Amino acid sequence: MAAVVVTGGIGTALSAKTNKITDKAMMLRGERFPRIIFHLVIMYLCKAGLENASKCVQQFITMLPNLISEEDQCKNSLHFIIWSLLRVRSHYGELDDGARFHVISHLILETVIYGKSMLATSILGKDDSAEANSNKESGFILNLVQKDRVLAAASDEVKYMKDAKADRLRQLQDLNSKLDERLIEDIEQLQSLEDDIQFAKTAAISGDDNRKAAFKLAFDEDQQIVADKWIHIFRALSDERGPWSASPFPNNLVTYWKHDKTEDKWRRRMKLKRNYKFDERICQPLSTKSTNENTAPSVDPFVSAKIPEKMKRFLLKGVRGITGDVGSESCEDNNDTSEPSQNKPSENQVSSDAANSADSSDYPTSSVQNRKEQSSTGGDNDYAEVLSSVHCVLVTPKRKLAGQFTITRNALHFSFEFLVEGTGGSSVFNKFQDNKESDAKSELGSVEKLKGNSDVGRGNEAGSGDALMKSQSSKIKHHRRWKITRIRAVYWTRYLLQYTATEIFFDDANAPIFLNFSSQNDAKNVGSLLVSLRNDALFPKGSTKDKNSVISFVDRKVALEMAESARESWRKREISNFEYLMILNTLSGRSYNDLTQYPIFPWILADYSSEKLDFNKSSTFRDLSKPVGALDAKRFKVFEDRYLNFCDPDIPSFYYGSHYSSMGIVLYYLLRLEPFTALHRNLQGGKFDHADRLFQSIESTYRNCLSNTSDVKELTPEFFYMPEFLENLNSYHFGVKQDGEPLGHVGLPPWAKGSPEEFIHINREALESEYVSSNLHHWIDLIFGYKQRGKPAVEAANIFYYLTYEGAVDLENMDDMLQKSAIEDQIANFGQTPIQIFRKKHPRRGPPIPIAHPLYFAPQSITVTSVVPSAISSSSSVLFIGLLDSNIVLMGEELILSVKLWLTTQLQSGGNFTFSGSLEPFFGIGSDVISPRKVATSLAENVEFGRQCLAAVQIHGDNYLILCGNWENSFQIISLSDGRIVQSIRQHKDVVSCVAVSSDGSVIATGSYDTTIMIWHAFRGRSNDKRSKNASNDLSTKDHVIIENPSHILCGHDDIITCLFVSKELDIVISGSKDGTCIFHTLREGTYVRSIRHPSGAGLSKLVASQHGRIVFYSDSDLSLHMYSINGKHIASSESNGRLNCMELSCCGEFMVCAGDHGQIVLRSMDSLGVVWRYDGSGKTITSLAVTPEECFLAGTKDGSLIVFSIENPLLRKGGIQRNKVKSSVG
Repeated sequence: MAAVVVTGGIGTALSAKTNKITDKAMMLRGERFPRIIFHLVIMYLCKAGLENASKCVQQFITMLPNLISEEDQCKNSLHFIIWSLLRVRSHYGELDDGARFHVISHLILETVIYGKSMLATSILGKDDSAEANSNKESGFILNLVQKDRVLAAASDEVKYMKDAKADRLRQLQDLNSKLDERLIEDIEQLQSLEDDIQFAKTAAISGDDNRKAAFKLAFDEDQQIVADKWIHIFRALSDERGPWSASPFPNNLVTYWKHDKTEDKWRRRMKLKRNYKFDERICQPLSTKSTNENTAPSVDPFVSAKIPEKMKRFLLKGVRGITGDVGSESCEDNNDTSEPSQNKPSENQVSSDAANSADSSDYPTSSVQNRKEQSSTGGDNDYAEVLSSVHCVLVTPKRKLAGQFTITRNALHFSFEFLVEGTGGSSVFNKFQDNKESDAKSELGSVEKLKGNSDVGRGNEAGSGDALMKSQSSKIKHHRRWKITRIRAVYWTRYLLQYTATEIFFDDANAPIFLNFSSQNDAKNVGSLLVSLRNDALFPKGSTKDKNSVISFVDRKVALEMAESARESWRKREISNFEYLMILNTLSGRSYNDLTQYPIFPWILADYSSEKLDFNKSSTFRDLSKPVGALDAKRFKVFEDRYLNFCDPDIPSFYYGSHYSSMGIVLYYLLRLEPFTALHRNLQGGKFDHADRLFQSIESTYRNCLSNTSDVKELTPEFFYMPEFLENLNSYHFGVKQDGEPLGHVGLPPWAKGSPEEFIHINREALESEYVSSNLHHWIDLIFGYKQRGKPAVEAANIFYYLTYEGAVDLENMDDMLQKSAIEDQIANFGQTPIQIFRKKHPRRGPPIPIAHPLYFAPQSITVTSVVPSAISSSSSVLFIGLLDSNIVLMGEELILSVKLWLTTQLQSGGNFTFSGSLEPFFGIGSDVISPRKVATSLAENVEFGRQCLAAVQIHGDNYLILCGNWENSFQIISLSDGRIVQSIRQHKDVVSCVAVSSDGSVIATGSYDTTIMIWHAFRGRSNDKRSKNASNDLSTKDHVIIENPSHILCGHDDIITCLFVSKELDIVISGSKDGTCIFHTLREGTYVRSIRHPSGAGLSKLVASQHGRIVFYSDSDLSLHMYSINGKHIASSESNGRLNCMELSCCGEFMVCAGDHGQIVLRSMDSLGVVWRYDGSGKTITSLAVTPEECFLAGTKDGSLIVFSIENPLLRKGGIQRNKVKSSVG
């Protein structure tokens, strides 16, 4: 109402048009309305102009009937109104020259007239008109007003004003409260908006930082890979088989070696690789070293070769440009002589540094070829989709590296941050934050600043320690990458007796990696994620899963299940003793990567003084039912007394204060092998221990283990497969013993005949002997089984110091960091008992099954059982026999192909191949799978077509034959389902002369008349797989089996390549040539390793290599056989007694089967080339040969016949024939 009045005046407010508003206001406000009208009228009469006041009066007069009623309260109000108007007239009536007086008087009169019925009774009977204009008007009207009613109305007005004031105050408070609430809501909304903006800003910045870090990481890794490639090119050009070699092979250059981490399927690390960082000063006596302290470490002789200056500068410029050595580059290019001489490294020095950087990685990174492979499958975006990133420590035998472990959908990546000193326990994870804060203060633009890990406050010593750590860090590769699809197994394992580690195994000859995390949850989460990603990558949604290829995360439950499965396989003699022990070591947490828990093997033999060993005597062997400490009764009495009399409230009683496996024991045994040599020197303060305390001889070490109360050590796996650790191959100067004799090679027992290879062979034979097979379960109970702990351990005298056992102390909840660090140091240095696998008594191994391995137990039982004449055609010699599952692949000299069925007991019975049932063993040739047909290709003129030109391979379940020697310089892939040529690859510049295939069929190697070897990979997936979505790609690779671009082109030979061997497990490619040499290259990287030359320089014709690391090559020129180890050492030679047309290995790799023009099949040992047995081939010239998994022979002859040699001795089937000993000196 007030708003209406203010904007339009009271006339507008009270006009007919606004009656509805007035009515509504009256209804809403009740009695307040008259008061408001009256107050407005008074305000107009006092303050408004005369005209507005007059209008207001007229409008008010029209409302009087609505305002005046008969109610008593209304009467009081009427009296009060009249009284108030009189008062107003008396004060404001003189305004406007008295005109306002008349206006007010008119209003008073009208009010009195309308309310006369409610005024005093004295008004009755008077003449109102006569009195109205008299001077006594005011007094008259005043007389009509009753004082008590005016006072009552005034009192009501005062009360009303107080109530109104209180009401307004209350409304004001409510309004203020609502304003406060609204303000709080606005503030909260504003804060929420600001939080949302800040979150979006932070997320955007974080995402941008992550992208920057990802791109930088990828860039740095690419730079590292390219730098490695440059260095590999440099070495390839300058090594002894390179075009720029200053000392071409053969030469007298001294080459230094170190242990290669490549593992085969039995987890043997048999290989050595070149040590480009060898320091020749450790080969000199101490007196000589002291006078030559400033002599630089040896430089790679091939890197420092006298190569053309322009090409050297070109290569060095490339390396420096990538490694960021801009100063050196500018000095060389500009010939700036103003630079200080000490800042200008020589070319050889820079070359050496570059070469060292390429070899500084404990785990090689992916090659450029691998990165190309990844980019084609979206690998460039690997870092853009990080699924997990966590801090961890990469544990290697040589060092411990702290860094960030990142998992993407396609790859694993480790980014090095700093070197870890000491044990690398839980305290190292507190240093990540310190290094992060230090990084934030580092200079912008630096590629990566490496941090030391020394404690603060050590003065000059700490400073020198920091400098040493930074110097070591600068030689470490910062980036390591592994493919998700290459993961073979993921194990949850222990580090320092805590389940915080994960070990990851790969299937491409990459060494396993051992990662320690800050907590058990991190270790389990990473392991589970890797397994899931690997399975999803190999078997996408919608594809068919191969149950044998799907892996599970090996936690403790799965490990126990695997152990039980392996136990049954061992008991049934399906795996060897060595294999079983390696499986148990892996499942119990023992690792090559962690020297504090290295794999454990038992002492097997007890006789190290005899000229010959008799495996039929139990005295030849160690008692496997007792721990080493209990083998000697006299010494055990000392241990027993200590156990019975030991009394300490905090430390439980124990028999042995030292352990059977520790880092010191590993370094003691492997002293002569890098990197263990360097680790031993670091442990001894930078020098070798006294010569008399080093590993001198097998006999003295075993004797010390029986007599010394602080020595109860067992063996390491190398005692059963690696003779090189017994030799001082790098000519280290270990010092002179007290008797004046310098310490060199390890002294061997008389029965080893001075040969480390013979020692390893006999030791391995002893491990697989019947005595050990019958008693090995006792030793397993002690180390991995129920006698490891508790009452059975006490009864077996198998109790060690309590800190060697898991759970002895709760490190996870220990608050005292100093005490925790001290305990971790003790655990790391003094031994750790393996994880207990078996809680019950281990079963004994089952009896041998001679018929399952006739070549080993009774080679004389094999004889000719069937002959198939004209296997291919009447006049075609059988040049090739291949075996793929149950198929026999035959190829004749006229390119006639045939595939026949191989019949065995397994196929006839429909069950597994076993000899325990009632079925008699049966082997024979079945019907044709593919009838004889000519392959639609032509051979080159004068090519020597034979076994070396053919290879049978199975890829993704389909069988193929690879054929080379074609006139168009190609090799062809032939489908064995229909004989059709499905692919022809032409990359060589001359005729392809030979081919070899890896055991799993995924890698193919081809050699050529152009003297090169090319490495090829099979397609991992078929083009019709549901994963293929690119139609154009499907068309281009519709029938492709092999990727048509070689992954490596290997050079070095000077003549035609005649024979090849390739192995993924051993990561090796061996090539033989008419130039009389064998060259060894790595398969994964394609790097040169070594060369072997035929003793007389004759051209090589054939070559075989076993999975045990033995290589035999044959030359038609002198009809001789020569055996070498995989590390290039000559082992044996033998005459072939005739021209050999074929050489094949048995599936076990322990025997070689040869045949040729003399018509006999000769079985030779792959340990000595000794003849085990000769088989008459019916006088026919044998042109091809194959050995089946059942150890039968299939021989193809020149007249086209196919001869089957198999078991035909009924006594053997009853197990009545003992094994025919190959070496009588061992028997």
